[in-house]
Amino acid sequence: MVNVDMQTILTIDIGSTNMKAVLHDARGSVIHIAKRRTLPDYLADRQVEMDANTLRGKLISLLSESCSTIQTQGRQLIAISVTSQRSSVLPVDADGNPLAPIIMWHDKRTATLCNQLQMHDDRVFALSGMTISPVYSAIKMLWFKRHRPEIYQKTAKMLGIHDFAVFTLCDRFVTDHSLASSTNLLNVHNCRWDQDLIDIFSVDRSHLCDLIPPGSICGKTTPEISHLTGLPTGIPVISAGGDQQCGALGQGIIAPGRIKCTTGTGSYLLAYADTPVIDQQKRFLCKIGAIPGTYCLEAGIFTTGTVYRWFDDQFYREVDDEQGFEVINREVLQSPPGAKGVLMLPHYEGSGAPHWNPADTGAFYNINLSTSRADMARAILEGIVMETKENILLFEQFIGKADRISVAGGMTKFDFYNQLQADIFSSQVVAYSNPEATALGAWISAAVTCGLFASYDEAFRTAQFTGKERVFSPNTKRSAFYEVVCERRKLLYNALKSMHSQKDDG
Repeated sequence: MVNVDMQTILTIDIGSTNMKAVLHDARGSVIHIAKRRTLPDYLADRQVEMDANTLRGKLISLLSESCSTIQTQGRQLIAISVTSQRSSVLPVDADGNPLAPIIMWHDKRTATLCNQLQMHDDRVFALSGMTISPVYSAIKMLWFKRHRPEIYQKTAKMLGIHDFAVFTLCDRFVTDHSLASSTNLLNVHNCRWDQDLIDIFSVDRSHLCDLIPPGSICGKTTPEISHLTGLPTGIPVISAGGDQQCGALGQGIIAPGRIKCTTGTGSYLLAYADTPVIDQQKRFLCKIGAIPGTYCLEAGIFTTGTVYRWFDDQFYREVDDEQGFEVINREVLQSPPGAKGVLMLPHYEGSGAPHWNPADTGAFYNINLSTSRADMARAILEGIVMETKENILLFEQFIGKADRISVAGGMTKFDFYNQLQADIFSSQVVAYSNPEATALGAWISAAVTCGLFASYDEAFRTAQFTGKERVFSPNTKRSAFYEVVCERRKLLYNALKSMHSQKDDG
């Protein structure tokens, strides 16, 4: 007889710098977390690569450690659920052997190719929900064709990191709709590879994986993976979706009126949608959600938490590294709302959504001799949140008012920052108790697929225990104050944009 209490789901979460294996029980509680660093190689000319065999070795290591925990505790593994970062590209032969290093999602070597295809951008956006960008997969596939023809001729499949992990586990070349929607090759309206997009990017249709809905069983663990890790043969392998989509699922973005904001190195904003939402001005992206048949609006801001870290490194050098952000956080509390008039724009690597202008630069404005480093630090946090609010207001034009904003990421460990979000957003902000939102989303996906729960909402409410979340309500007076500050910030941005334009013209 099956002991439900011992049923276990293993989630694999592959990020840009870390890979995690998280064991959850049948109610979503974390049993064990194993981690491995997966730092890419940063090369000249903004090229970013990772060795695929090293990545595979670390995946095997994590699976072996997880297997040991399962066996020691006498648990029953019922599924492996996989989520990962999106848009990286790896050419492999028919046996799945890597033919070159992985070109990572943030690699910029394809910028020139993107410019050459710019006349197709409107068509690409209308079909895929995304602009032509070095970030996405299709242009990387074209780069191999143009610049590494000897590799391209040997290629059987162009895989994402997620697809490579799934192949390692179950020996099948498949990808789900949510990951495919980050390639520039999937028609977001019908969830199929689109021939027009394939032709625009001049890629080979046979190089693309078979498509499945997110939450589908891709296959089962092979005898080879069992031999390498000790895991049983025949365990269902589930493709839970892209990391941001799974993160949204793990934060309860499962119904209209829900938006999630993750603030780490950069910030990602995702909103739930029942149908594709295409903004003709291309200010945000539309992708497939982790729940089959759903969509998500997505806006990315390139440098948010990284600006705060930069300021801490530059202006708090006397602080011992072991104190982390303790001193700068404490000083931020000493600066009043509005940071004594100091405004900050976080465009340190150009602007992301909603402006998408690579010529934009970071800025502090209205500094005088009474300005302290605490004021500037607070201005950074206010600037990040006001940039995020601009995207929230944009989303709401298309999907209606959000009833709450779910927040996650390293910055949300600072409760002042969460309250600042509530005040500037003029909305309730919720930080859930389980911080591993992406892995939890992958667990929710698998738990529903395995029949442990009848719905995604039931699985979410079981795992993110009601009453343990931190809820931050807006202060009406401060919200009204920040409305004025947000308008001043818009004026500042437009003035600087005009200056950048004049510089480019001259």
